[in-house]
Amino acid sequence: MNLASNLRILKKGDLDRIHEATVKILEETGIKFVSLEVREIFKKHGAKVEGEIVYISRKMLDDALKTAPSSFKWWGVDESNSIIMGEGQKRTHISPNNGPIYIQDLDNGKRLGTMEDLINLYKLCQAFDVVDIIGAIPVDPSDIDNNGKHLQVMYQLLKHTNKPLIGFTGTKEEINQMFDMVEIVIGKKDYLLDHPTIGVSVNPLSPLKFDDRGCTTILEYARKGQPIFILTCALAGVSGPISLMGTAVLQNAEILAGMVLTQLINPGTPFVYSPASTVANMKKASYITGTPEANIINIACMQLAHEVYNLPSRSMAGLTDSKVVDCQAGYETMQNVFGLMTSGTQLINECLGVIDSIMTTSYEKFILDVEMMSRVLRFMEGMDTSEKSLSIDVIKEVGHEGSYITHPSTFKKFRSLWTPLVSDWNSYNEWEEKGKEDVVIAANRKYKEILKKCPESVIDLQTDKDLKNYIKRVCFR
Repeated sequence: MNLASNLRILKKGDLDRIHEATVKILEETGIKFVSLEVREIFKKHGAKVEGEIVYISRKMLDDALKTAPSSFKWWGVDESNSIIMGEGQKRTHISPNNGPIYIQDLDNGKRLGTMEDLINLYKLCQAFDVVDIIGAIPVDPSDIDNNGKHLQVMYQLLKHTNKPLIGFTGTKEEINQMFDMVEIVIGKKDYLLDHPTIGVSVNPLSPLKFDDRGCTTILEYARKGQPIFILTCALAGVSGPISLMGTAVLQNAEILAGMVLTQLINPGTPFVYSPASTVANMKKASYITGTPEANIINIACMQLAHEVYNLPSRSMAGLTDSKVVDCQAGYETMQNVFGLMTSGTQLINECLGVIDSIMTTSYEKFILDVEMMSRVLRFMEGMDTSEKSLSIDVIKEVGHEGSYITHPSTFKKFRSLWTPLVSDWNSYNEWEEKGKEDVVIAANRKYKEILKKCPESVIDLQTDKDLKNYIKRVCFR
């Protein structure tokens, strides 16, 4: 059984038209790669290269699609937390935000994030079963010096989770240092060569360009066979065509160009198709996330991923332009989460507390988002349709004026019904007697309760010491 994907934007003929338009762009307009090493790889495999522009043929694209896996096992640092990504996946996987620079809560308001905040968010992700993959930078720690920052962040990530990981872009040296640290925790040198464990998100610079840092990141992660997401964030009307179909074509071209590169470097490298474009606020030519038109673009591309290319998929889902945890944050987030999850997106991120167009992570919204996603996951499970579930015998036993509340079938299953994490289901009088508490206040209390119960580390003392020694060695050599 595969992950349900019932929401559709385009018909098969429209998907074919986008594909053909994409091939035309790749062959005739090309993609700019600001990396001599990358261009040499393309040239070696027969691509036409003029200056920094690489022209990708239909055959090169088709050959890459044959080697890109339709699914892969994403190994947890603890193997028991491993997941299947792609074809055969049972439910949507969830991962944290990446990129916010501010943190926000009811107690201290909005402020620059710190390492303590980053640690707290890693701990919260580890604590919830609904979160399958942990990493990236859910809030940037402003109190850490940039020199060696990647080592300090990776150390805290490895100290606080044993689930599958998401890493960071970087220089060749930085990326391989992070790989070394993962293998120290796992305890096996060269483990990553045949165990996809730490994925990474690379953003093309729309339109149709990959910068040197992005190219380097693709090169190093692909050489290790680690999962790579090519995440296009085009703005329709600014860095993409104002036409939704046009931005879908541009986005598809950028993503597939990145996919081809991963397969030329190392055939079979896990690749995750990751549309994340939106429509600009044309009054100010600025970035927004709450428009339904973003979902239209990205769901159309999800259909390409699943129905045309058979590739695993990922997209940003819990986005809102609201600056606080209010009604706007709720309806924009549910619009985006529900649309992308029910379209069959296999991994979602930017969905655990993100507000303010990905500038800020809110502790309270983190809790509310966990509940929101659990609601959608339950919706997607559907209902038991077995013969027994028809309950004919139960209905006969209770008859015309009885009650089901004391029937054995109710006692057997009532605890399995979905219940909220923080939403209030009491009567008005009960809610009033308890202080008329807003759900955001309940979420504030809940995240603090969870953090108090979180372990200080998920690694043993010797591994912790080995990581610290490694960091000292690479920083002072």
